[in-house]
Amino acid sequence: MNKGLLYRFFEGSASVNEEKQIRQWLDASEANRHLFFRERKVYDALLLTPRETSLKQKRKVTLFPWAASTAAAVALLLIVSGLYLFNREDSTKQYNTILVPPGQRINLILADNSNVWLNANTEFRYPAVFSKKNRTVYLNGEAYFDVSKNKKKPFIVKTGQGDIQVTGTSFNVEAYSRFNSFETSLFEGSVDIIKNDTKLVSLKPNEKAILSSNEELVVSKIEDTDEYLWRKGLIAFNDKQLEEILLSLEKYFDIRIQIDAEKLPQHTYTGKFRQSDGVDYALRVLQRSIRFTYERNEETGIIYIK
Repeated sequence: MNKGLLYRFFEGSASVNEEKQIRQWLDASEANRHLFFRERKVYDALLLTPRETSLKQKRKVTLFPWAASTAAAVALLLIVSGLYLFNREDSTKQYNTILVPPGQRINLILADNSNVWLNANTEFRYPAVFSKKNRTVYLNGEAYFDVSKNKKKPFIVKTGQGDIQVTGTSFNVEAYSRFNSFETSLFEGSVDIIKNDTKLVSLKPNEKAILSSNEELVVSKIEDTDEYLWRKGLIAFNDKQLEEILLSLEKYFDIRIQIDAEKLPQHTYTGKFRQSDGVDYALRVLQRSIRFTYERNEETGIIYIK
């Protein structure tokens, strides 16, 4: 396999036909898979190698699928530790920024041992070391948090639609600024949702709060846990309308989908897709259950559903 083609695939610039070529090559033999992951680690290791910068410069790191593995989590922890040592004099002001590519996800451990999963197309900012008063991070996208308990030092997730404050708990937050979406789902402990320094609502385990179209938070029970399977690389839908499914695909794959609403069938779909299979595979599977056609504009990348 041509290394140039592999590296274009790693950086997300490969064409649809090139992606198909690589997937066919991967399926051809186990040796090809070993070579693929070996090259991926080399590519990402080079990408993640720290470069000397001024203490005031903000770092941005783009991470790839291998970063969800245990070895990569250790590597990421070492990188975070390295940044802390390098920036020890100004550590509380140094924020690192992670950009997760479309269709991928990563896992990292923060300085307080909190475990964070980041979904596709997510931007996450976190300090090399937390301040003495709180543990503040910034999210634009979707993340699952398993926060280490510390009652004296609240953990705060800041988003464009509102903030979530906890001391130690497990919860999921979806807050994509592009879609003005905000949803917080609680699994253990408790969380407070705050906006403009005012507490709007407190959640109990197995409750979620969703920002409605009229900018109100609606609290309800969590009925379907499959939608949180994205941590395992799965996009799951349970009795969802096609329009809702297409919106999720837009979020995860950073694409635009235009729908002819008048012709769109009003059927629902239940099923699962692997993020790694890509948006075209998901659409082809949906076509088996819901009758529609689609075409992609190769110049703009927009997908038209009819």
